[in-house]
Order: sequence, then structure tokens, then C-alpha cells
Amino acid sequence: MRHRFAYRTLGFVVLCMAVGWVGRGAAADLFVLRQGGRLRGTWLNRQEPPPAQYAILTEEGAVLKLDASEVRLALPQDAKTAEYERRLERCVDTVTGHWELAEWCREQGCKDQRESHLQRILDLDPDHAGARHALGYSQLGGQWVTRDGIQQRRGYQRYAGRWRLPQEIELIEASQGSEQAQKRWLAQMVRWREMLNTSAAREAHQGFEGIRDPQAVRGLATLLKQEAYRQVKLLYVDALERIGTPPAIDALVDGTLQDPDEEIFHACLEKILRLRPPNVEKRYVAALRDESNVRVNRAAYALGQLRETSVLSPLIGALVTTHTIVIPKASDAYTATFARTDGGSPLGGTGFSAGGEPLVISQTVNNQEVLTALIRLSGGVNYGFDKQAWQYWLDNENRRTTPAVHARRGRP
Repeated sequence: MRHRFAYRTLGFVVLCMAVGWVGRGAAADLFVLRQGGRLRGTWLNRQEPPPAQYAILTEEGAVLKLDASEVRLALPQDAKTAEYERRLERCVDTVTGHWELAEWCREQGCKDQRESHLQRILDLDPDHAGARHALGYSQLGGQWVTRDGIQQRRGYQRYAGRWRLPQEIELIEASQGSEQAQKRWLAQMVRWREMLNTSAAREAHQGFEGIRDPQAVRGLATLLKQEAYRQVKLLYVDALERIGTPPAIDALVDGTLQDPDEEIFHACLEKILRLRPPNVEKRYVAALRDESNVRVNRAAYALGQLRETSVLSPLIGALVTTHTIVIPKASDAYTATFARTDGGSPLGGTGFSAGGEPLVISQTVNNQEVLTALIRLSGGVNYGFDKQAWQYWLDNENRRTTPAVHARRGRP
């Protein structure tokens, strides 16, 4: 059997000897060729990604270019490479010889060199179990297949560094397309926003009024939070209503809870009441526990308008809330905002400022909008801010209605 690492053609041997590639000093990089030869030289394009060609400076000063298909291994010279070359010189072209050298490579962490010898073992003995397993093969149906092959037989495809089902790849690509579309919409709406201050304002208005693409929702939500002018905000709110998808509803709910402009609060809530999305009350119930007293009252007002009687219990829990504010810095004034208790709207808020040493301020607040919602949803019952009385009433209501429910279901 011909030696895998012997020169395969007389012409190639003569060429190597003529330019002095073989047997030169140990300081040069080592190139192991697929035809079996080895040569030394300085690897000129080592910093490039896997090259289509290897540029090699020989010890005689000539520059040689080899196609990547001609090179099995390209090894920058170091002590380990030098030792590998010494062992390679003594390697017998047999299964045993290559297995011993492959094991040495494994111990030294020489992954590429090890794989080269394992592949040569399979040339000599295609059913060598040790080499097959080391290269990631498994037996399936009496055949040796790689892990990649097993995954492919199962219908998986390699995508973005992982094995994925085609359906998952489609979702990823659709999501990537969605991301690009969202960015394009945001860029377009930013241009329209700038045009509102120019003679092209009519065109910008028409652009906003024509938005119906769900991909525009994220941009609309972002612009709504950043905008300072009420009339422009209303353009965004109208567009979110036209789209009407769950993300658009979420943006409108955020507007009712977070926008400082009370008019925008009412505009967003009007859209929500018109759309009547399912389960929207859950967002407002969660906001009843918000650290902001203003948001607590806004959430209660929205629940009252939605006329959702299943929220009576969390409303009772939010009748009176305590809010803690930490003022960390002595030198700066700090403003804390609470729902108004002076007869003004609790949906807006009033505040105070404090300076001096760090302070922890706690205030217990009677939430007027929570009480208003309870009165509305209970059909006119009014126990004021007495949580205990409200809870007693609700427990009695539940006991009173439960037998009727059981009777309808055929229960005793």
C-alpha cells in the first residue's frame, strides 16, 4: 500500500527538493498536503478567514500559492508542531501507526491533526469502530452515519449554528423579516413626524392616517412615549386603534396608565372601550398594585368603565394604598406624585418637593377612583373607604349567588 504521507508524483518531489521545502529549519510553518507531502515556509495570509489559497514564503524568498483543496493541514510552527512533525516522520502508514499518533494528538489537544489521522484510518479500515466513534459516527440501521447525518434523517436542518426543524427556521426567518419591517416603519414615521412641521404636513397626516400594518405597532408605541405634543400623540393613538392587534392594545393600555397627559389617557381608554379586547381587565388589575398612586387610580377608572364585575375583590384591596418614596440625594430637590385628595382629578396628580438629607416618605392614600369604580360595579352600594365593610358585603353577595349557580349546574 502506498504511504499516505509519501510524495505521490515524481514531479512534485523534484519541485519540493528544488525549492528546499523539505527538511528545512524548524522555525518555519508546516503544511501537510493532501497528496501526502509536507512543506515548510512562512504562512503569509494566516490572519485571514479560511483562505481559498495559502500564500507561503519559502526560505529562499519565493512566494508560493497553494489552493486550499491541496492542503490537509496548515500548522503554525511551535514546539508542539515540531514534536508532531518528528512523530509524523516515524509514523507507519498502518491503522496502528495512525491510531497511536491520533491518540498522541488527542492528549496534546491537536484537534486538526488528530482528525487527519482518524480519516486516514478509515481509508485503511472503513469499519474501524474507534475512529468512527472519535469522528462522531454512530451506527444506524447497520450503517455508519455522523451525528449530522442522524439529525438530517430526523428532518432537522443546520441553521445559525443549531439543528432546527424546518418549521422553526420558517418562524425565525419570518421574525427576522418582521424585525426589518418594524425598523422600516419606524424610520418612515420619524420622517413623517419631521414633515409635520413643514409645508408637507398634509402628506405626513395622510401617511399616519393610512397606517394599518401590524408591523408599525412597535414604532407607534415608541413614538407615543417620546412625543410631547398632544395632537401628534392622537395621530399615533388613532393608528393603534385601526391596527387593533394585541400588541396595539398593549400600547393603548400603556397610554392609559403612563402618559402624563390626561387627555391622552381618555383617548386611549376610549379606543379600548370601543375595541373591547378580551382579558384587558387583567392589565388593569395588575396596575392596582402599582407603586404609582396615579396609575392605581387610572386602572380603577378603566375597570369601572369596562364594567367588569369579576374585579370587585382586587378593587377592594386597592381602596386604600400606601406608597413609599426614597429621596436619596441631599443636594437635589425631589418631587413625589400622588393622586389628588383636594377635590382635583385623581387621574392627574399633585406633588411635593424635598431637599436635605435622604428621606423615606410614606403616605397612605384613599383612592377616590377605586371607590367610584366599586360604587358603579356594585350597583350603587357605598361603604366609603371601609375595606372591611366592602369585603363583608362581597362575601355575602358571593354566598347569595352561589346556590343559584349550583342549582343551574345540578348540584345540591
